[in-house]
Amino acid sequence: MRGLRVLILMLIVTILVGGCGSSAKISVAVRKPAALDLPGVKEIAVVDFKGVNRSGSQVATMLQSMLLKSQHFDIMEREKISSVLDEQNMGMAGIIDESTASEVGALLGVDAMVFGDVATYKVEADQIFKRKVKEKRRTGKYRTVNKKDKKTGKVKKVKEEIIEEVFIERDYYVRKGTVGINFRIVSVKSGKLLAAHSESKSYNSQDEKRGLFASQYIEDPSKLKPEGEILNDLSTDICKKFVRMIAPYTVNESRVIESGKGAIDSGRKFAQSGLWPEAQDAWEGAAVSMPNEPAVFYNLGLAYEVQGMLDRAEASYKKAITLKQKDLYLKALARVRKAKNDRIKLLKQQNDR
Repeated sequence: MRGLRVLILMLIVTILVGGCGSSAKISVAVRKPAALDLPGVKEIAVVDFKGVNRSGSQVATMLQSMLLKSQHFDIMEREKISSVLDEQNMGMAGIIDESTASEVGALLGVDAMVFGDVATYKVEADQIFKRKVKEKRRTGKYRTVNKKDKKTGKVKKVKEEIIEEVFIERDYYVRKGTVGINFRIVSVKSGKLLAAHSESKSYNSQDEKRGLFASQYIEDPSKLKPEGEILNDLSTDICKKFVRMIAPYTVNESRVIESGKGAIDSGRKFAQSGLWPEAQDAWEGAAVSMPNEPAVFYNLGLAYEVQGMLDRAEASYKKAITLKQKDLYLKALARVRKAKNDRIKLLKQQNDR
């Protein structure tokens, strides 16, 4: 078993090293527009969601924090919301429909209200399963065998204990959890529902990745992910998806840099260090000295794209494709055209607030 593990590790290292010769991968930050347009919505109030065991308050706090980080909306402080609602003898989770939300939003002086309910918020009791595993056991019985002495090289007879392999039955534990949240956004001015979304996400300890050689069978329940962490992680994933529906966001995406000789490789090193203007200069020089090398124009297009010069990026990618119709180049051209459309949408969403 140990030899097999070493062999797998060697294979992985070989693949990683072998893949470095022709290209290099880097991570770049990309700004994405929200899935939904919310024109006229600049200031938002997030009130407590309905839910068991304070889940509604926790989800609302989490959601508000994510919206603040998006820096797209002005978010009213929860203390101020609570103060206004207390004056009206209303609770933070008292909003149940569009008309109530519009009424409270008018009192708060915001453009939109976000509310909803946590429909599911639970971690099930651990399930216990049985499985048979092979185990080596001492027998207390001995046999005489020939054994070579490592120092002298001589073979001599020695007694060794007989070890037998047996199958034994063991318990293992599985932990599952589910969170389901319903979101709503209501326009204070019109009282209309601007967006509604329901999302559910589940966790199963057997699906969790624990490393290359870790077993999915957990025999000690204390080693399972804690219940609170499960619920928090599921809620975070759901809230993040909703925030990306209504607010622009930034993601890290992988990009491939082509390798080559001379200025191509010099530019690659600059790019891998985040020095994109220097990489651009190197590849622009290479475009003059190597006008028939497609990798030059692809890399140059990438430098323009990362720095936001999308028209120039599109032209460079087109030039690379005329020299060689490589799948990497075709995908880059499609990506930069989509980025141009996203930029228009982002600008509109910013101006329409």
